[in-house]
Amino acid sequence: MRRASSRGRVLFAIVALALGGVSALGAAHAQEKAAKNVRAEPALGGSALPPPVTERLTLIADRDDDDADDVPDGLAAFVAPAARVDLVTLDPRFAGATLSPARGREHTRLVANGKLFGWGERLPQGAQLQGLSPGRAVLVARWPGGRETSIAVDVHGVSLRDGQNRAVDMATERASLQRTPPARIDLDDVDRPYDDPDALRVVVTSPEGASLGPITAESIAADGARLDSTADLRLVPTSCGAGATSEIGCLATAPLRFVVDDVDRRHALVAARSIKAEVGGAVVVRDAKGKKLQAIRVGGPRRTAAGPIDRYRLSIRTIVMRLTPGGAPAVGSTDAGAIAALRQELAVASATWGQCGMTFGPVAQLDVKVVNPPPPYLVALGDDVGLPASGGEVRLRVEGRPLTFTTKRGWSTRQAALELARVAERAGLKPSISENARISSGAAPSVDVLLRRADGQLATAELLSSSDATMSVGIGAVDLSDGLQHFGDTDSVAGTIEERALVKAVDDGDPRTIEVIVIPFFGGGGRIGESFIGSDGSSMRNVVIVDRAGVRAQRTSLTLAHELGHVILDEPGHPDDYGIDMPTLLMDSDASDASPFGPRRLLADDCARALRQSGPGARIPLLTEWKLSPLKYPNR
Repeated sequence: MRRASSRGRVLFAIVALALGGVSALGAAHAQEKAAKNVRAEPALGGSALPPPVTERLTLIADRDDDDADDVPDGLAAFVAPAARVDLVTLDPRFAGATLSPARGREHTRLVANGKLFGWGERLPQGAQLQGLSPGRAVLVARWPGGRETSIAVDVHGVSLRDGQNRAVDMATERASLQRTPPARIDLDDVDRPYDDPDALRVVVTSPEGASLGPITAESIAADGARLDSTADLRLVPTSCGAGATSEIGCLATAPLRFVVDDVDRRHALVAARSIKAEVGGAVVVRDAKGKKLQAIRVGGPRRTAAGPIDRYRLSIRTIVMRLTPGGAPAVGSTDAGAIAALRQELAVASATWGQCGMTFGPVAQLDVKVVNPPPPYLVALGDDVGLPASGGEVRLRVEGRPLTFTTKRGWSTRQAALELARVAERAGLKPSISENARISSGAAPSVDVLLRRADGQLATAELLSSSDATMSVGIGAVDLSDGLQHFGDTDSVAGTIEERALVKAVDDGDPRTIEVIVIPFFGGGGRIGESFIGSDGSSMRNVVIVDRAGVRAQRTSLTLAHELGHVILDEPGHPDDYGIDMPTLLMDSDASDASPFGPRRLLADDCARALRQSGPGARIPLLTEWKLSPLKYPNR
């Protein structure tokens, strides 16, 4: 609570900020100067001069967007409840008085119940002042009966600048997560441009003789919880820019980096100016007492070939396979351990893709299930080469009962599949046909027939015999005890029969969802993750498979984030396959490094491609726009 000058009256019930950093002598000098300035101007209401300044107040120019409507709060025609956090409420004793500006009316305005309130009108209970622009205003309060007092209002600005010294609009633009490795900069030359596209300087603009004192930066998660904070930020004098008057001065911090984890946060080059942040959250500038000054929300890059990127959500289903029916899960030893491990891994991948403004949503709500390997339910016709039938009889046993169908000479794999489905339906089963992509050495696509019981559960099938000499018939069985047999160069678009049996057993049928399947290990070694995407004609799309080694690799290779990148970018290759090797990029094919210089960065071009290939306008949209909602900033 700030007290009035010698009269000892309290101006406000809640005062935004003390004039930190100004000595008692300096404050007295500033007050005396303000009083002289008032006497030099004509007063409102017919008086020759306004009364001497007896009250002082500090406001912040309210240029952020606390109600998340993409309009600066200080420009809003109506100030919503969520946006009133930066307003100062007048003391109840001012109810019934009038308030009029003697100078500096452009720096502040009156608000009552969120509505703009006219100068010179009788103040209602709970009226508030809102800062609009940096500078000093003098307001005259008059009560019925003739009593008057003057109030000096110092309005400070708290803004942001990017590496090219451009102002960043704290309402319509976003802070973005760091997409470049740590680099040293000159901390003293705050007017020199820098190359980092994501780091931002905090600039404090104050009226002459006034100061906000020390400031800190704090990051808030999307759910409103505190994530991280800095120590007192060093402020260095800087230019206020074109059009600034001599009545204000400016200070700036070093460029602040907003990072996804402690690996980036604690590197010696940048530890003093890094802070962990999260897409959908906010970066809040506070004074030394913890009072919120201004805030900016965290989203994707401000500049890409696809335009600025705000926030998008990716829908993911995660399935952890057991080694055997009823056995231990692929990771975590227990079901609870597997779910916890995968949610942690998903959180890391989500934070990594936060560089593009893309998130998987709250970690606790991420869908993770532990399931048994499927039974041998899949009948593959023409697996791999897809040769036509030469005619013959195929004998199966399904759920312990015989099932026989006949192929005719010249039939395609699809015609044979239709015949099997017809026979299966007559036997009381629920078959479905799934055509695969033709592999590079194939004559035609192979076709899988998925057999389910009448209750919808996967059936158990066994091949007894086939007399067709050319069309192969196989049963897709998943046996993870010897590892998952993975595709090679020739059959990558179709996958192996074991991969298809695994993936098609857990597919939810929604192409807008990415299935993440966790297995114990891949057969043959040398592989810890793979993905099936649409651009190469794959018959299984939007699927990622990782093994326990890929999960254990964690930040060394960010396996899950990398494999998801193939799906999100709809790109089977790697940038170093056909260009310069950049081991700091997430999509690098062979980098392995857990430091901030490891494979963890995404380029603005990656973000633009992700939005084009998987955004709301894509043929199969994987990303949905997730509008920001107001945050409640915790008090300190």
